[in-house]
Amino acid sequence: MSGTAFTSAMPRTVVVFSIELAVFDEEALRRSAQCRAREDGLDDEAWASMRSGISDDLVMLLDPGLIADAGFEILQSTCEVCEVNEESQHAVDQR
Repeated sequence: MSGTAFTSAMPRTVVVFSIELAVFDEEALRRSAQCRAREDGLDDEAWASMRSGISDDLVMLLDPGLIADAGFEILQSTCEVCEVNEESQHAVDQR
């Protein structure tokens, strides 16, 4: 079933993958996500209406959707953003 999405008749293994990353340049991240959105066929206005912050930028860049013949499909992606105060190392949740 090359290039097709998952069907209920196909066996599957569900994997949860977590990543912790640091964002050093939010503007560069925003620009990269906007560029990827354009590659995906979204114009700037459409992307701006969907985007609420860096969490959407990260999902745009890290969740490629269905990749033909890769043998997997990302079923759901979410992003939780926490700012870390470097002095105290306390995270501030910004979902």
